[in-house]
Amino acid sequence: MNTKRSCPDESGAALSRLEQIRGKALELFAERGFAEVGMRELALHLGIGAGSVYHHFESKEQLLFELIEELYEDLLDAVLLTDKGAAHGRLQALLRAHIALHERRGLHFLMAEREYRCLSPQHQGQIQQLRRRYEEKLLLRLLEAGATGSLPVLKATVQAVVAWLNNLPAWLDQSGLSPAQRQEVIGGIVLGSLSGVFKQPTAAADSATVVALRVPGASPRG
Repeated sequence: MNTKRSCPDESGAALSRLEQIRGKALELFAERGFAEVGMRELALHLGIGAGSVYHHFESKEQLLFELIEELYEDLLDAVLLTDKGAAHGRLQALLRAHIALHERRGLHFLMAEREYRCLSPQHQGQIQQLRRRYEEKLLLRLLEAGATGSLPVLKATVQAVVAWLNNLPAWLDQSGLSPAQRQEVIGGIVLGSLSGVFKQPTAAADSATVVALRVPGASPRG
């Protein structure tokens, strides 16, 4: 992680300015495409001199890496923040946290999925490691909640779920649903897709959820 973002002797004002710059750069990358944005255009969009760009980050590619890294750090933080309660409840909580993160990191998800190929091989490897760590945590939640089947199949299932959650359908933005309703809809779809890896089918699904998992020893809501 770039120490320029977390150095303890930087003032709050300096950090705020840096976050503003990063936010503007993120918006430009999302609008134009990372590869289409040159350093001069980036500097112009940020309202700073071309030479000053390097004062804030080492390179355009380094900035992209930090934005994607930030997303996966947030997802790993979500694992810690949802680590209480019954096994099924922890699984649901983590999935909902992943979905909810789109509300404040939507463009970060876009960068992670669309612009990952623009990272250097070294940075690609670091992001892959972070993603694998998150997938392993989600896999553990599945196993704790009673998922069965061969490990390769379960790993592939988790990878598919993470890929889908990172690329939520565009129609959600035009659905008119509130953030909580969107989380409920997507959460129900994901839980329904996972029902096949559990010992007990979800025939008696809770009516309050689109599809609720039934795990021995856990209540419908976890």
